[in-house]
Amino acid sequence: MVSVRRIDDEQVLLERDRDTLAGGDLARAELPYASLADADLSTANLRGADLCNADLRRARLTGATLTGADLTLSNCSGADFNGASLDDARLQAINLDTKGATGTRFRGANCTRATLKHSNLSGCDFANATMHRADLTRSDLRGSDFTGADLTGADLSFCDLAGASVAHVSLVGAILTGCNLEGADLQGADLTLANFNGSRCMGVRFARSLWSKTVMARVSGLQDATGLDDLAYGDPSSIDLWTLSRSAVLLPDALLAHVGATHAVILALLRRETERVPPRIG
Repeated sequence: MVSVRRIDDEQVLLERDRDTLAGGDLARAELPYASLADADLSTANLRGADLCNADLRRARLTGATLTGADLTLSNCSGADFNGASLDDARLQAINLDTKGATGTRFRGANCTRATLKHSNLSGCDFANATMHRADLTRSDLRGSDFTGADLTGADLSFCDLAGASVAHVSLVGAILTGCNLEGADLQGADLTLANFNGSRCMGVRFARSLWSKTVMARVSGLQDATGLDDLAYGDPSSIDLWTLSRSAVLLPDALLAHVGATHAVILALLRRETERVPPRIG
């Protein structure tokens, strides 16, 4: 007999006449505040289940079906969602009780349209995950691994991606407004139609990334990024005048040509910036 109890008052939420919940049919199960730390839920059917505020620390959910499930405010630190179906699932504000890296694993998971906003996802493994139109707004993603993931149309607004591996990732149409990307690895990433409005790019590695209709507006630290002399180009991209005025003299000629920044424009920007510098007194 397997019993699942609440973490606060130990009320029984679920009982199954079997030795494990692995592979079980728990579709639309009501499991708020469930105590499931270290539980084996691999390949279980949790479609539409309510797991809000659940304790899922170190739980094994490999290959589980969580389509449309609600894990809001749950603690998934160290949990294994590798290969799980999390499409349309809600995982907002997860892992907030954990300080530092959480180590949650989503390798190869289907996170299409999943909501992961306002979460602590630092040190997580999203390698090769499918994350079409996923919402990661304002999440802590420091040091996370997205290598090979598909983030087409994903919303990463105001995320902290410092030191994250985003190499060989599809960021087609992704929104990176206000992101902290300092020290992130974007080598080989597809940045077609990606929007970097107000992002911080100091130390970003851009080598072999594809720029096509990519938008850089009010981007700080672009001049300190690496690999800008080794980019792949598609359709012309855009860098706004604010960013150019602070970085143009240090950007490669090929990139400046790609965004249509002529020598006349650059000279005019440099002249304007010089005129703004107040004269020295004495």
